[in-house]
Amino acid sequence: MVGFKQGKSSKEIIVGAHYDAVSAGKGIDDNASGVGVLLEAAKALQDIETPYSIRFVSFGAEEVGLQGSKYYASQMDESEISNTVGMINLDSLAAGDHMYVYGGAGEAGFIRDLALEIVKQKDLNIGTNPGENPKYPAGTTGDWSDHAPFKKIGIPYGYFEATNWEIGDKDGYVQTVEHGAIFHTENDTLEFIESAFPGRVQEHLSSFSLLLQELLKSLGSK
Repeated sequence: MVGFKQGKSSKEIIVGAHYDAVSAGKGIDDNASGVGVLLEAAKALQDIETPYSIRFVSFGAEEVGLQGSKYYASQMDESEISNTVGMINLDSLAAGDHMYVYGGAGEAGFIRDLALEIVKQKDLNIGTNPGENPKYPAGTTGDWSDHAPFKKIGIPYGYFEATNWEIGDKDGYVQTVEHGAIFHTENDTLEFIESAFPGRVQEHLSSFSLLLQELLKSLGSK
């Protein structure tokens, strides 16, 4: 599914979230949470002029090797790639202990950097990967979600996620201290997440929604 919003500029930002899930659980964290934030932003911004045009994309088949986003990226021609300022990926936002925003290394991390400025302005409880694992330098993440195919073709990315980089192998795969990983397990249900972590779903989704909307209004405004 692709929704398009015209901005002041014909330059585009892609906002993406995958809508498929594994058979365990109900996929509330991974990734109904991401789709929900995407749809909320699309609704909130429909009558607001944004600096860049926006493509809201829901991808299928992420759980079987990023097939949906790989296909989408493979169909972009050179002019479309050069016209795309960045891609913002929303994946597993509800259950993790901490909220994060990531981006590329160096200048390619401008989406993350702007997001962190907005975090300070809005006093949101969102940080970035602290870089305790040398395989994943501070502010970056791995290529295991739908941002990766766009990164591969040279499009800078931002990536929202809730997890915990300070536990386990410090690679972001162990989301919570109390219950380990929630995604890809039978615990990925609204009932379990709300009972185990009261108030977390509301806090996370409202915070990520506010950040995404402010980010989309700010990118390209200077």
